[in-house]
Amino acid sequence: MKPSVHKYLITKIVCLVIFILLIISIYNSVYFDIPKNEIILKHAKGSSEFLELTDGSRIHYRDEGNIDGEVILLVHGFNGSLFNYEPLVPYLVDNYRVISIDLPAHGLTGAVKSDLYSHTAYQKVIEEVVEILEVDKFYFAGHSMGGMIAWKYALDNLDQLNGLIIIGSAFFASEQEFKDFQTINAPPVAFKLLESEFFIRLLEFITPQILVREGISQSVYDQSIVTDELVEQFHDIILMEGTRVAIGRLAEVHEDNFIANPLDLKNITIPSLILHGEEDNLIDLRFIDHFLKQIPNVRLISYPKVGHMIPMEVPLQLSEDIRDFIN
Repeated sequence: MKPSVHKYLITKIVCLVIFILLIISIYNSVYFDIPKNEIILKHAKGSSEFLELTDGSRIHYRDEGNIDGEVILLVHGFNGSLFNYEPLVPYLVDNYRVISIDLPAHGLTGAVKSDLYSHTAYQKVIEEVVEILEVDKFYFAGHSMGGMIAWKYALDNLDQLNGLIIIGSAFFASEQEFKDFQTINAPPVAFKLLESEFFIRLLEFITPQILVREGISQSVYDQSIVTDELVEQFHDIILMEGTRVAIGRLAEVHEDNFIANPLDLKNITIPSLILHGEEDNLIDLRFIDHFLKQIPNVRLISYPKVGHMIPMEVPLQLSEDIRDFIN
């Protein structure tokens, strides 16, 4: 056999092997939706309950703790859920009534009948939830995207709030600030893919668990938190029937909510607490400056060797800081 023919055959074999491995990889990354009831049965434990809104949407929530205590409402971030607060809640329930919810497109709420997934729609959901649960006054704690929703909620419903707690969230006053944010920070691969319409559609079918693990790993400083059990929980919830389509619709409008006028923050006259991890790979500390400069009654606590998921990383310290703030 001539050397050139031999080289040609080896090249073809290598290409064929690569192609086969690629097909296997894609096949192993394709996940079909899991029926909603199946995921709910697996993960709706403890105090999990559902309430129905006027539009027929069912919202997953937990209402725990001291019924006579001050009320704290916990709202998660993008692609998160109330499960992110599970490590924190046990440290608060003796003294406070703690309500946590899964926003539409997230957690065990997932896709909703209204098919609305904007921040404005989320605010209306929260307004209706607190009304149904007969909560008159509360402390609003929002993490990441939930922090953005929290301060906007405060502007429209200041009389309802005793205080505002913003955890691992950012404020952008201009397109340039947002571009700086995109340049400086290192979001998980899955978040970057959601910036593309093509990949939004692709992720509705191809959702490998490795992307989920990478996303959690990027979000925390202490990598021991990234257990197989936690990755499976995140992955299960993403695969719940309708959730990936709903997340895609949120991703399409998510960035429309980012740019705001920092002077609006001056109208938040209630006590406010800003909490941020010093090793946050998703949101650098510099992007909280507007909160500190504009909110009249504000305090910052930053945590060394802590990433983006503060409620999961230092729940005891976080609970003590929240308790001190309320007291």
